[in-house]
Amino acid sequence: MFASSENLRERPNKTSMKNRKGSTPQKGGLNEEPRRPIPSRQEDSWSNEQDFDLTMMLALSAFRLFSGFFGVINDCDEVYNYWEPLHLFLYGEGFQTWEYSPIYAIRSYFYIGLHYIPAWFVSFRPKVEVFIFIRCMLSLLCACGEYYAYRAICRNINARTGRFFYFFSVFSPGVFLASATFLPSSFCMSLSYYIIASFVSRRWTLGIFCVAFSALVGWPFSAVIGLPFVVHMLLLEDLKAEFVLASLGSGLGIGVVQFLTDTHYFGKPVVASLNIVLYNVLSGPGPSLYGEEPITFYVKNLFLNWNIAVFIILLGCPLALWRLWASRRAGGLGAFYRRNSSVVLFAITAALWMLIFGSQAHKEERFLFPIYPFIALLAAVVYNCFYETIIGRLAVNRQQIITVMILSCFALLSVSRAFSVHRNYAAQSEIYEALEKELGSGVEYNANFGLGTEENGLSKDSSGSPKSDMKPGSNDVQICVGKEWHRFPSSFFVPNYDRNGRKVRMQFVKSEFTGLLPKPFKATMNLIDATRHEPSDMNDMNKEETSRYVSLDSCDYFVDLDMPATELEPNLGEKPAEWKPIITRPFIDLSKPTKYFGLLRAFYVPHFSDKTNSMTTYTVYKKISE
Repeated sequence: MFASSENLRERPNKTSMKNRKGSTPQKGGLNEEPRRPIPSRQEDSWSNEQDFDLTMMLALSAFRLFSGFFGVINDCDEVYNYWEPLHLFLYGEGFQTWEYSPIYAIRSYFYIGLHYIPAWFVSFRPKVEVFIFIRCMLSLLCACGEYYAYRAICRNINARTGRFFYFFSVFSPGVFLASATFLPSSFCMSLSYYIIASFVSRRWTLGIFCVAFSALVGWPFSAVIGLPFVVHMLLLEDLKAEFVLASLGSGLGIGVVQFLTDTHYFGKPVVASLNIVLYNVLSGPGPSLYGEEPITFYVKNLFLNWNIAVFIILLGCPLALWRLWASRRAGGLGAFYRRNSSVVLFAITAALWMLIFGSQAHKEERFLFPIYPFIALLAAVVYNCFYETIIGRLAVNRQQIITVMILSCFALLSVSRAFSVHRNYAAQSEIYEALEKELGSGVEYNANFGLGTEENGLSKDSSGSPKSDMKPGSNDVQICVGKEWHRFPSSFFVPNYDRNGRKVRMQFVKSEFTGLLPKPFKATMNLIDATRHEPSDMNDMNKEETSRYVSLDSCDYFVDLDMPATELEPNLGEKPAEWKPIITRPFIDLSKPTKYFGLLRAFYVPHFSDKTNSMTTYTVYKKISE
């Protein structure tokens, strides 16, 4: 693959050799040829390898940064449970869900604090730029993990598998979406790359630390990903002491810091990771309150996010049996087990994950994020096995043609899927960015609490209380949303004040939705007062609280998806005397039937998708002043 040093050297001809023999140049004279050190084969290969790896790292980083800028936010849990608390830390206000009520406390402020630290350094910039900066930071965290895993696989499994892994991971639309997502499950996905790299490199302490960090700070259910370490260190090798020490050290070190942080912000002892397990598994009402899906939900998502890589993995079973049979005939069964034990453990971990979450009634696409790196690795291992067993027997030119065709098919389907998602759903962010420019920006931020209890920069009245701009007033600008509350991209897209100095507020209007909506954090001059306050009208049963709503008449702007009107969800486009559209963007109409099992909606095919899919408009309406 790399050019050898012999091909790079200039070989002397006969004439030059005679000239050298017939002349006796004086040392330091003009006729003396300077002697240049010729790089050895090892040094030359190392230089080429370094250049190749640098190119791969730059390409990977570019892909991930592209996701940070253009990836779509498609999960309201990301917005209300993570972006909004971060907005509170930075700007003194945001929406609070019941999970952050001290009564329930199933989310961790420590996880928010980790993102607050880099965000604080750029908090003087416009809020949308801070938002994109955090997404790019998350993307680069994932990119570094991908590169680390790629290098570890090349060195400890083989180079071809490492490059297939790199290709599947880079082009996967699932990883493209998840890498920039502000969710514990996507955080666990990024750490899964480091976990894989640590395991194949036999860096046990680092791997166990990443598992502990993923489970305690990210998502407690990701502890399942530590299964390879448990089996290998406790059963396959005698590494019990190292396993216990690394587990206790990592668990206690991380757990104590997280416990102290959450206890500080909630105002009482809190172990958030334990609370979420209790709510979802043991004693709480559980996640089924938020919808149920059949197992086909995950099957569809795996196909959309990994397309032909899923079918490649399915080839693994017959190929593994074939290799097992061949190794047994050759008398190398023990060597076969030792050589493939890591891959088998990774496969068992992914299968166990699918079994656990596939058996749950409530299903979300994000629940599969943590095993995406395992899917990329298994697809790479199986394809490499397929290459060695079948493709490798063909002529060299045919090997290249088949490999290029398969990988190109994966890349084209992946790019088609990613572009389709952006084309169909990006309007929700674009519309709020345009509205922010429409309103202008007076004061970009009105608070910067930090991680302690210090007061923000808001002015006070003579009694020492916050001025009335912390409370709703008649001069406020009200931006309202009804049925599209779940596509609100976060308060980072809403200016605190407009260009005229009026307070801008986000409000909810009653729609057909009958679940529990978030409410603003307590308006206060002190961050601790906001996080420790027990809000009223909260519950963990997803029961509607009507106190969340304002009347449509009180709204100055209304953000909506133009659909047929219902009793609770009017189409403001049919009221031109009261409302006028000022910003519109195209958005997919999911209510209309589509042909070909929805494939032309899921994957963008020029001309055909445009002709088949029905689009509507995402619109910002402005009230017409009387």
